[in-house]
Amino acid sequence: MDTESASAVADGGNSNQLSKRGWKVSIFVLAMASLVTAIDLTIISVALPTVENDLELSPAAGQWVVNAYLISFTVMLIPGGMLGDRIGQIRGLNLGLLTFSLGSLMCAIAGDETLIIAGRAVQGLGAAVLMPCIQALVTRVAPPGKTGTAFGIYAAVSSVGLAAGPLLGGVIVEYVDWRWIFYINPLILVPLLLLVRVYLREAGEGIDAGRKRLVDWALLKRPSLRSGLWLIFFVRIPLIWIFIYSGIYFQSVLGMTPATAGLAILPGIAGIAIGGLVSGRLKDKIGWRKPTVAGFIGVVGCLILLGFALTWESYVAIVIPMFILGIAVNMATTPVNVHAITDADELQRGMISGTMTVSAQAGNTVGSIVLGGITNALVLAGITATAGYSANEIYSQVQHPAKSSNLPQAALDSGQQALADGMATASFIGAAIVLAALLLAWAMRMFKDPGAPPAKSGQSAAGSDAASAAA
Repeated sequence: MDTESASAVADGGNSNQLSKRGWKVSIFVLAMASLVTAIDLTIISVALPTVENDLELSPAAGQWVVNAYLISFTVMLIPGGMLGDRIGQIRGLNLGLLTFSLGSLMCAIAGDETLIIAGRAVQGLGAAVLMPCIQALVTRVAPPGKTGTAFGIYAAVSSVGLAAGPLLGGVIVEYVDWRWIFYINPLILVPLLLLVRVYLREAGEGIDAGRKRLVDWALLKRPSLRSGLWLIFFVRIPLIWIFIYSGIYFQSVLGMTPATAGLAILPGIAGIAIGGLVSGRLKDKIGWRKPTVAGFIGVVGCLILLGFALTWESYVAIVIPMFILGIAVNMATTPVNVHAITDADELQRGMISGTMTVSAQAGNTVGSIVLGGITNALVLAGITATAGYSANEIYSQVQHPAKSSNLPQAALDSGQQALADGMATASFIGAAIVLAALLLAWAMRMFKDPGAPPAKSGQSAAGSDAASAAA
C-alpha cells in the first residue's frame, strides 16, 4: 500500500472509534441531514398548484419545478460521490448542506419560472453532494453486523422528511405563504452543521485522494452492484409520480384544501418509514433476496389496487394501498442497497452509494417524466373526447382548483373524471413496468448469491476479515 493510500485508510475512520451511544447518535444526525432532501421531494406535491397559480406557470412549467430538482440530483450524484471521496465525506456533507440552502433561497425569492426552476436545480446539486456522503458515513459508523439495522434506522428517520413534506407544505401554503416551504430549509441546515461537527468528527473524513475517475468500472463486475442498480431503478419509477399526482388529485377530485391534502398523504409516506425499519432488520436476519422479492410483489399489487381505487374517488380505498406501497418500496430497496454498499471496500463506499443513489433518483426522474407525461396525455385525450371546451383550459383549471373559473360545472366534472381515469391507467402501466423488471431480474439470475467479495488489493488480513463480516 502506498503512502497516500495508507494515509487515506488511516483517515477513513470506522465504527470502532465510536461508542455504542455515539454511533446511534451519529446515525440519527445523518438521517436528520437527509431530511432536507426528503422534505423537498414531497413538499411540492401539495404546494405545486398554488406555486403555479401565483407565478402564473403553465402545467408544463410546473412539471419542470419538480423535474429540475430530480434531473440535477440524478445527473450529479456520481460526481457528488467522488467529490466526497476526494475531499472527505464530512466536508462533502457540509458543502452539500450549504449548496442546498442557497438553492432554497433562490426558490423562495423567485418571481418567475426561470429563477424557481434554476433554484430547484441548485437544490438538486446540493442534494447530489449530500446523499452519497451521508450513506457512506452510515455504513462506516455502524458496528460490524449492524449495518442493516443502522441503514434501516437511517431510512426510517429520514423518511420522516417524506412524511412531513406534504403536511408541512399544505399547512404553510394554506396558513402562511408558499415561499416559506423554501425559507424553512436554511433554518434546519444551520443547527445540522453544528451537530455534524460535534458528533461525526471522530468518524474521520474517509478520504481517497488518489481517485481519478468518477466510477471504478471494475466495480460493475460485482453481482451485488449490478443487481442493486437494476432493481432499485425500476421499483422507484412509480414512487414520486404517485405522491406528486395524489396531491393534485386530493385537491381537484376530492375537493381537499392544501393542508388537508398534505394530511391525507401522510399514511402513504408513513409506510415508507415503517418499511425502512422492517426491511433493515430483515436484511440482518434473513438476507436481502426474500425481502426484495416480497417488496417488488407488494409494489405491483398496490399499484393495481390504486388503479381501481382512483376511479372510485374514495379516499379510504386509495390510502390503504398507498400505505402498503410505502412499506413495499423500502422492502424492495433497503436490503439490496445495504448489500451492495457493504460488499465494497470502505474507501469505495462513497462511489458505490453515489452510484446506487443515482439509480434510485433516476427511477424517480424517469417515473416523474414518463408516468407524468402519460398521465397528462391521457387526461387531455379524455377531456377532448367528452367536453366541448378547450382541453388545455379545463385541465389547467383541474390542476389549479383554487383559481376562479367561468367554466361550467359539467366541463370541470369531465376534467376531474379524466384526471382520475388517466392516473388509473398510468398506475396500471407502472405496475406492468415493475413486474417486468422483477421477472427479467429473475431470468438474468440477479438473485443468485454472489458469494464473498474478492480480496481487496493491499488490504490487511484483519481488514479483509472486517470487510467480510460487514458484507
